[in-house]
Amino acid sequence: MSAVTDTSPPRVPGAFDPAESERLVLSRDAGPVLIEQFRNLAAVLNRTQKERVLRSLVVTSPAPGDGKSHVAINLALTLSHSYRRRVLLIDADLRRPTLHRLFNVHGAHGLSEALKGETDDLPDGVRISEHLTLLPAGGPDPSPIGDLSSARMVRFLASAVDKYDWVIVDAPPAGGLADARIIAETVDAALLVVRAGVTRFPDLEEAARALGPERILGVVLNAVDPSEVQREDYYGSYYGSGHAR
Repeated sequence: MSAVTDTSPPRVPGAFDPAESERLVLSRDAGPVLIEQFRNLAAVLNRTQKERVLRSLVVTSPAPGDGKSHVAINLALTLSHSYRRRVLLIDADLRRPTLHRLFNVHGAHGLSEALKGETDDLPDGVRISEHLTLLPAGGPDPSPIGDLSSARMVRFLASAVDKYDWVIVDAPPAGGLADARIIAETVDAALLVVRAGVTRFPDLEEAARALGPERILGVVLNAVDPSEVQREDYYGSYYGSGHAR
């Protein structure tokens, strides 16, 4: 599929949790810096995909609160909306799932139930838009290691890669939990999300060791003050006063 960029103004689908809309790239309230930074990240990933095997990606962080789930969502939204790629977004944070809440998807069976089921068929998931599908976590599981490390999980991900252009997996924080490391071993690469002014360097080092430096494609600096981003004035003037913040 060609990576044709959609430059039309972003819009929030009605399914999103209104309380989260400002932090999502498809929001009328989203700042131009947020939108363009994720478009730049998506462009880098699409280019990298042409140079190496890269179809599945785990998004994690050193600690809770770094914003890894919002990065996973915004990346999935950008790849599916701006670049028209077929994207499957998987909530593999089975201990504390959040994506179903952000997308206002409640009561749907998801990854947890599928891993405990009797079939190896990839679950259909929830259609969010023409190019984006969400596979929610399903019921919380306080001890998901056995399921996440199972052969069925490997088969699910392999099937997803055959069906979608991008498979983005939102995983628990890598520091102190084995979940993210296990998932990273079954996907092509990992993105590590750190929060500006919050994430401690020792926690970042621990997460990098847990994942394995060779598996980390890059580090995303989250929650940067837009006023500190170079040429923030340019983004605002380009989008017009209706989008400037």
